[in-house]
Amino acid sequence: MKKKSAKDIFDTWALDYHAEGMEKGHWQSVSRAFREIPESDGNYLEIGFGNGYGLLHMTEHQYRNGLCYGLDISPNMAEITQKRLQAYNNVHLDTGNFLTWIPPVAVRFSCIFSMEVFYYFQDIQDGIDRAVSFLDPAGMLMVLVNYYTENTVTHSWPNDLGTRMTLWSASQYREGFEKAGLVKIRQIRLPGGDGLGTLCTWGKKD
Repeated sequence: MKKKSAKDIFDTWALDYHAEGMEKGHWQSVSRAFREIPESDGNYLEIGFGNGYGLLHMTEHQYRNGLCYGLDISPNMAEITQKRLQAYNNVHLDTGNFLTWIPPVAVRFSCIFSMEVFYYFQDIQDGIDRAVSFLDPAGMLMVLVNYYTENTVTHSWPNDLGTRMTLWSASQYREGFEKAGLVKIRQIRLPGGDGLGTLCTWGKKD
């Protein structure tokens, strides 16, 4: 059976109950992680913004005096988010694969955030390295995942969804951040999601 792409999956989810379900299911973890992101008048990037609930928060809170950029692989998700955030003039949305995406000229980010995206990359280290290359000096990268080695209840997801995923352990995420040159790396498990909860790893550019 042919594997589904992440784009196919999220385009479908945008049109049924999954978009709203993801927001409700992820908000407990995401809202806790957001507490670690300081206020800024710089640029924020969210990789995989879904129906836009995280961008909405950042637009109204930490980055209300900055600019919020969002990238999602699903045009259908982007359409939903565009309608949701159309009243805000500090939001810029784009669609595409992060591993080939190029930011606007001269734009770098004080924070890059991602929820449930990096395990869709065939090479997670490539995703981490690419994100770090887009950070301002002292910029922050924060990656949240529920599909990781220690959280065995999620190991059926690739078969359940019919797609390919890359399984990393908590230590591999930490080591990946270290290899990319990040410092002050922290890692916690947040309540919410399945099993052991959401693995949250973040660090700053040296």
